[in-house]
Amino acid sequence: MVTVTARPRPGHPWVFSNEIVSPPVISLPVGGAVEVRDPSGKFLGRGYANPHSLISVRLFAGPEESPDDPGLFVKRVERALALRERVCPGRRSYRLVAGEADGLPGLIVDRYEGVLSVQVTSLGMEQRRPLVRAALEAVIAPSGVVFRGDVKLRELEGLPLERGPWWGEVPPRVPFEENGVRYEVDLVEGQKTGFFFDQAENRAWMAARCRGARVLDAYAHVGGWALAAMVHGAAEAVTLESSGPANELIRHNAALNGVAVHAIEADAREAMLAMEASSFDIVCVDPPAFAKNRKSAGPALHAYKVVNAAAARLVRPGGLLFTSSCSHHVDDDRFAEAVGAGARQAGRSLVRVRLGGQAADHPVLPGVPETAYLKHLVFVVR
Repeated sequence: MVTVTARPRPGHPWVFSNEIVSPPVISLPVGGAVEVRDPSGKFLGRGYANPHSLISVRLFAGPEESPDDPGLFVKRVERALALRERVCPGRRSYRLVAGEADGLPGLIVDRYEGVLSVQVTSLGMEQRRPLVRAALEAVIAPSGVVFRGDVKLRELEGLPLERGPWWGEVPPRVPFEENGVRYEVDLVEGQKTGFFFDQAENRAWMAARCRGARVLDAYAHVGGWALAAMVHGAAEAVTLESSGPANELIRHNAALNGVAVHAIEADAREAMLAMEASSFDIVCVDPPAFAKNRKSAGPALHAYKVVNAAAARLVRPGGLLFTSSCSHHVDDDRFAEAVGAGARQAGRSLVRVRLGGQAADHPVLPGVPETAYLKHLVFVVR
């Protein structure tokens, strides 16, 4: 049994090393299941331990549950699937499991119709990969699964980096559809788990307002914003993406949908600075996380200011700026301030017309801020 101090964040599924009273952290079982109680003996949960990580215990089982019960994994995946079917009706591709928000800490599963992309970021879940596989086979019966264990979080848990097909048949390009747009992505070599489903609802909102517009998609990845715009009636779309393979996918997916996209292989910020001012009716800025930890929040805010200054000057008067941050360590207000400061630097003023966030397949646990990371703002630019 693990005894912890009175917890500063009741209900949070993470137990940090400095919260543990006994036994000594170093004596915790490596990846093993433990029971956690507060100083009065009240049961707080069961989870798995890692004595070599700042997050020493990840809770996910109740008093009558075992972290090593195969049936518990099946029930959690079934519950995750039921949630998506309820809040994402009609969709066949989405984030199926979102870690702590689905009661499976350290596990991310993205579903591309019959193919899954699985990411494991914690030692305890890594040791339980056979249970994860059995649960996914029982509930989803996928035709193929890719394992993406190539994120830096694994190194913090003492895990090796690896990626590749896990089981079944995985085609070089996996097809799926979102908001009436057809895509094919590379789940093995592409970024993260292949596609950013968290922006699905924000892309749909943009797509309903782009008819006849000239659209710029900066930090385009595989061109999600640009393709959604063109399929839904935009007059022209330009993408800025530094990755050669991603640009190949943009062009391939454009052809797949019978539309044309001008894909430019370049650093997005530098390319925007080189473009003529007031060139677009809609500019979408969706960069990677600029802040990987709390210490980098300051430099990240400066980067958001610079990038949004470059973007705002490209929007025609009365046009729309869609801007996002997926940096958990940058809070909402400071991100909005950085965007506003960037616009003023570019000689523009902004009026916010929408406050968005991550799509419903990326649920948020109240009291667990780590599960809420995506900030999305839409402005009219003057």
